[in-house]
Amino acid sequence: MSLRAKVGWTAVTLLLSVSLAGVTSSLALAESRGNSGLPSGPGNPMAKLQQEINALTHRFAELAQLGQSVAGLKQQIDALQKQITTLQQQGAAIDTLQQQMTTLRQQVAGYSNLQQQINALNSQVGNLNTQVATVNARLGSLGSSSALAVYDAHGNKIGDVVGVQDEIPWVSVTAGGHVVALRVFAEQLVGGFVWFSGASCAGTAYVSDTAMFNTADAFSFAAVREPGGVIYTADPKTTVQRVPVLSVAQHDGTCFTFSSPVTQSLVPGTAIMTLDLQFSRPYSVH
Repeated sequence: MSLRAKVGWTAVTLLLSVSLAGVTSSLALAESRGNSGLPSGPGNPMAKLQQEINALTHRFAELAQLGQSVAGLKQQIDALQKQITTLQQQGAAIDTLQQQMTTLRQQVAGYSNLQQQINALNSQVGNLNTQVATVNARLGSLGSSSALAVYDAHGNKIGDVVGVQDEIPWVSVTAGGHVVALRVFAEQLVGGFVWFSGASCAGTAYVSDTAMFNTADAFSFAAVREPGGVIYTADPKTTVQRVPVLSVAQHDGTCFTFSSPVTQSLVPGTAIMTLDLQFSRPYSVH
């Protein structure tokens, strides 16, 4: 009980004590006057005093009941305050949970976008695998293609044609002790993709582990990065690794950076030649 409540109850107790003392004195006085021979009935002042005493006693009883009601109400208020405190704590916990759910939704949305990017790249890799398989199947039936070669704008020979797929010739290029096969277009030679461990096509370079031909030992893995026509390669016997990468150089010369690392089956690549330093575009086959 608070100090104010204690003082209040002390005051009520003192008031009751004084009042009861007054009542007792009044009763004694009334009894004394009754014995003095005063008339009974309404004209007797003792009867009127008795009525006032009875009314006061009734009022004290009501005040006592009111005090009990106030005490009960205070207990209810204390219990309600505890419930309010509990609800406030639960509300804070709900706010925290809501923030966590919002963060989770953002992560799920980011994962969905990343998955779409991965699916698109896997589709491109799958198409490249199909093209390579077609080249493998046609190599044995291209007897006359061995007489063809690829030349630059000044007539410098780049390499021999080793296959044709969908009317697109493949040329073998020898550089840095490696023999690689690349697709020939008028404005560029195209291989696989060059992947990088860092953003913006920086960091360690990797090339796809896709085998170019059935006789894998004959051709090294190859990818070309634009601009400049930088050829990256790795020995076909190199062990494939599952590595996280953050960016990939695309055939149009742009670099695509992922929002978070993606894991691919790759081999470390090494730059062995820059085509634009040795040859001039456009290229031709004859």
